[in-house]
Amino acid sequence: MVGSGAPLPSWFTFYTFPGDVSNGESPNFRRLEGKKLTVELVRNRGIMPPMNVIDRLQRLTGEQQANKASSSTGDGPRAEEIRALRARIETILSRRPEGRRAEAPGTARGNAVPLESLVAGTEMSNAAGSFFCAHQVAKGSSQHGERCIRDLTPLDMGLLAVLANEPALRACEYREALFLDTETTGLAGGAGTVPFLVGLGWFEGEAFVTQQLFARDYAEEAAALLCLTESLQGKRFLVSFNGKAFDANLLASRFIMNRLPDPLRGLPHCDLLHPARRLLSHRLADRRLGALETAVLGFEREGDIPGSEIPQRYFDWLRRRDGRLMADIFLHNRLDILSLAALAAHLVGLIDSDGETARHPPGDRLAAARLFLARSCPQEAIRLLGPLAACGLPETAQAACRELSLLHKGAGEWTEAAALWEEMVRRNGENVFALTELAKWCEHRRHDCRRALELTGQALGSPDLKPEERAGLVARRERLERKLATPVRKKTKPAPKPPL
Repeated sequence: MVGSGAPLPSWFTFYTFPGDVSNGESPNFRRLEGKKLTVELVRNRGIMPPMNVIDRLQRLTGEQQANKASSSTGDGPRAEEIRALRARIETILSRRPEGRRAEAPGTARGNAVPLESLVAGTEMSNAAGSFFCAHQVAKGSSQHGERCIRDLTPLDMGLLAVLANEPALRACEYREALFLDTETTGLAGGAGTVPFLVGLGWFEGEAFVTQQLFARDYAEEAAALLCLTESLQGKRFLVSFNGKAFDANLLASRFIMNRLPDPLRGLPHCDLLHPARRLLSHRLADRRLGALETAVLGFEREGDIPGSEIPQRYFDWLRRRDGRLMADIFLHNRLDILSLAALAAHLVGLIDSDGETARHPPGDRLAAARLFLARSCPQEAIRLLGPLAACGLPETAQAACRELSLLHKGAGEWTEAAALWEEMVRRNGENVFALTELAKWCEHRRHDCRRALELTGQALGSPDLKPEERAGLVARRERLERKLATPVRKKTKPAPKPPL
């Protein structure tokens, strides 16, 4: 034992411990080489050699002293305690992945019910490993809400391209669509969120096929993603609900994490969330898929699991392997995919100007016309607006007349536009928009300032005027009054020049 201040040879290497290792503190090794130093010693005032993890555990438990005692006297008094401690350490180490005993990911534990007995599916394998796959077919005669599966097709790809604002869809067929929905371990995204269940769907003849890829453990994610790549063969575009913002981006990150190429990159994508908001927000405050099922598709779920509970269910499954935890999630996901197909068919029918108008409320058709205007398709908008302008709902008819009149005005069709404005004033004598447009037309096109002044005064009498509208009308009235007060000078012809 070297005391404090003892000289050290230049070749000597040692470590000091600022922490108290004997009390279980984590040592902070500081290597000192080739110098004569005064060593600040720990409790025993001695130099301690470097120790590995096993040595540190033995020092913490006192096993070193017990081993010395047992080497001289056989089994020491602490031998049984040390054996129990070793058993505990081995138990802890066995929980690590490298020390865990091989177990089938889907093996039920205790009183758990196997997943295969509750969900129609089987284990599948590929180059990346194994996973669980559920495969079901909804026949054409099956009903989802108010419509049969066979009535969902064919989908007009031109109209679907308008909904998605994706011109590339015009060159596709509806059978080439892959409907996509995922169930994940959370909604935050990022590297820690895993899509443990990937739901897929597509049309086959009159039937609709659903395929659900389930990673029974985190280690099976790569195999499920590889199967997703294989399922994309022959599919040319995606249909989802909020998939552009969430599902597609999450899957792209998971493909990168598993060192797999992303097959979704570059595919045209029809995200039904955005057109559903445009077409239905005027009457539906809640535009979630479940709310749209009830209000639009006529489908009511019974006993459905809330989406907020799904991540915890999967975490419980990882511990217990009880199929009862996952059966509700499989059903929830499959219904989501079926609703995607039904919603796509409903929205396509809603904006079809040649389709059945009785199926859809006039307000929805008006929203469809505005969608066509936003997509620069005025002719399709006119075909929808014409019948709406004569419908029995005053607010819808007035709004349709307004949109239609602006289309005629933009095209220079002043006679048609003025006729619509006069019809709007006939129905509602306080319609500020129609009165103002008529005043403009009379002043600038017909050069009838007196009639324009009458219309402006009538508009100023409306009780629903906004401050900026009132200011504009007052300025117009003053200008018209000045025009009428100023006598119009007749132009005189110049006197002919005398002949030279």
